[in-house]
Amino acid sequence: MIFHIVRKELLDQLLSLRFAIACGVCLLVFLLSSIVLTRDYREAMSTYNMNKVMHRNQLQQHNQVSNLSEGVMVDRPLNLMNTLVRGLSQELTESVRVQHGNQLDFPEGWAQNPVLSLFPSVDFVFIVGIIMSLLALAFGYDAVSGEAETGVLKLLISYSVPRDVVLVGKWLGGYLALIAPFLVSFVLALIVILLFPEVQPDGESALAMLALFALALLYLAAIYSLGLLVSCNTNMASTSITVLLLVWVALILAIPNMAPYAVGQFAAIPSRDEIDREKQAKQGELGARTQQLIRQEQARIGTENVWQDEGFQKQQRELAETYEVQVQKIEDSYQTKVNRQTRLSGMVARISPLTSFKMAAFDLAGVGIAQEVKFIEALKTFGGTWQEYRKQKQEGGEDHNNLDLSDAPRFEFSFMPIADRVAHVYVDLLLLVLWNVAFFMLAYLSFLRYPIQ
Repeated sequence: MIFHIVRKELLDQLLSLRFAIACGVCLLVFLLSSIVLTRDYREAMSTYNMNKVMHRNQLQQHNQVSNLSEGVMVDRPLNLMNTLVRGLSQELTESVRVQHGNQLDFPEGWAQNPVLSLFPSVDFVFIVGIIMSLLALAFGYDAVSGEAETGVLKLLISYSVPRDVVLVGKWLGGYLALIAPFLVSFVLALIVILLFPEVQPDGESALAMLALFALALLYLAAIYSLGLLVSCNTNMASTSITVLLLVWVALILAIPNMAPYAVGQFAAIPSRDEIDREKQAKQGELGARTQQLIRQEQARIGTENVWQDEGFQKQQRELAETYEVQVQKIEDSYQTKVNRQTRLSGMVARISPLTSFKMAAFDLAGVGIAQEVKFIEALKTFGGTWQEYRKQKQEGGEDHNNLDLSDAPRFEFSFMPIADRVAHVYVDLLLLVLWNVAFFMLAYLSFLRYPIQ
């Protein structure tokens, strides 16, 4: 009997206008998104390769020991998953200056096109999280209330079919109709992406794409179950869709966007400008202390040129290292507060299924917080390596005005393997499973008491 109910529900959905609209919308947004994001990836790859060569040549031209204190330019490596998910970083690739004391100088955001911020990136996460979630509600809002209005549900129940079988059949039929255009559009989008010669996926990328698709299915199942739940608690389809739109706005739009502001009232952090001013004040204090040390040494040794004195050089290095530690403590304290606020915001925002889906999707694609933290740590590790290299060149006995930098260390970075990415998202996966179970069980209990007239 359940097969006939699934078949009936599936045919009703496939022959409806909303299914045709869903097919058109899915094909349009997925194909356009894949073309735009892959084109951006291709341009970023050209920029990345050009910047690597340019920065390497610039490093070779810095043949004086004083140039080493300026740091070295490092380029963010490209992530193939950016052809599907844009992620946290505004740019697919960027050049970061790594300086002594693990200081990282990221590019300023003002140089970007301000018009781009007016239009959010339409990537896989946006399509599934916003567009497909609305389609899921459109497929489920009248599953029960609509048929109760037309009398179809009364006729179906008259055949002595258990209500749990009816509900499961309706869920399966409607959900299969929902994911059919999504599956076809996603596969076509992947084909378009693979047509670009710059895209050369490996095993990790293929597994990440499959994981993203499975995650989307889990999220859409939760939203479709929500639609079924509201439909089981209303008597008219018009009432059901009105209630669902209000719930969707609150659950999908309001809660994720308001969570950071709410948490900021209780876990406030200083602005980036305040931290930069505090660090600049430390740098100014270092300069004043250095001038004082110079005057003391000049009075002690009785000459103006104190830079060749080994005792002065040792004191100057110790003073610089002391202030480097203080500046790093300021940065570490700021990052700790930022991470704490981020953690609390994520906990509050996870009241919404969209947050769990978005956070998990970013981490599975290797463009989320976990990957960004790993990238920053890799930059700081490289900064320590560069500092050691700089000291070796300063103390190595070479001509300080004609250094050979052919053996300079190179920045190496690898993205997290898919197994580590899955380990980072198990909490969000569990939350999505709980949302599915909660919505469906509430719909089941409501349907058992649903009045059929």
